Amino acid sequence: MSDVVGYARAGGGGGDLAGLARELAEAGCGRVCTDEETGRPSGRPQLAACLESLRPGDTLVVASLDQLGRSSRELFAVVDDVRQRGAGFRSLRERLDTTAPGGEAIFRAFAAIADFGRATISAGTSDGLAAARASGKRLGRPPALTAEQLREVRALLLRPEHTISSVARELGVSRSTIYKYLPAEERAPAAHLAPYQARPGRLALVIDDLDDLRGPVTGLVELPLRLFWSLPDHRFDLDEPDLRRWYYETVLREATRPGDLAAYLDGETLVGIWPELYLPKGVRRGWEEHHPALRSRVSA
Repeated sequence: MSDVVGYARAGGGGGDLAGLARELAEAGCGRVCTDEETGRPSGRPQLAACLESLRPGDTLVVASLDQLGRSSRELFAVVDDVRQRGAGFRSLRERLDTTAPGGEAIFRAFAAIADFGRATISAGTSDGLAAARASGKRLGRPPALTAEQLREVRALLLRPEHTISSVARELGVSRSTIYKYLPAEERAPAAHLAPYQARPGRLALVIDDLDDLRGPVTGLVELPLRLFWSLPDHRFDLDEPDLRRWYYETVLREATRPGDLAAYLDGETLVGIWPELYLPKGVRRGWEEHHPALRSRVSA
């Protein structure tokens, strides 16, 4: 058996909520759903529940069209939802009834008006964009970094206590934004010499920010002669666990330039394999003191 379901919301036209509910009951609604709160559809849970309950052949009844939304777009969306569920729709004040003979034409009229509205908006938007382009206006989202902020980034990165990550946090942007706007030569990774030796006569070099380690994670990698000179073949297969550990041990022990650390090591991989690496005590101590994430991996 088909159901006739009424819906009313507070704040809609036509009277108080109790009066609207009585009017719907008198119109033959066996069940009336009501929303106490006004506002957008997300604030009308009973409307959503009412629509979900509709089965083919049921009928949704409202006292007036403004009960279904505060804009034509909201109204059209609800009416189309009812149609797609195979249910009928009646509005008492406007005397609209899709269940009456020829009522399907009402659904078509709603759809036509909705299509006309979308087409008008689209045409207006296109005309507006064309006019803006013709006048030389910049279109699209504003830049994430203004020229003034970019100058501030450059000034901050000149100070040794700042890294890409710390500057990004200070400005409230992502690291990728700074990488996008700052030329590579201006965002060279920062590193420092730890007070411990990597080998006799040379201090260990430690990257300041693990996120600056953006090297390869798979495949064959060839190290330069300054980092690896023990064998004629300078290539390492990072997909082989033993060769990958040897590769990381070599770079951590031999690197004397921040760029070498950043170009050949990957931060996430380094954290993952750190407990497995065989390193000089000075290298291990310098990196673990500056990066607690590495020390916690060992203790875990």
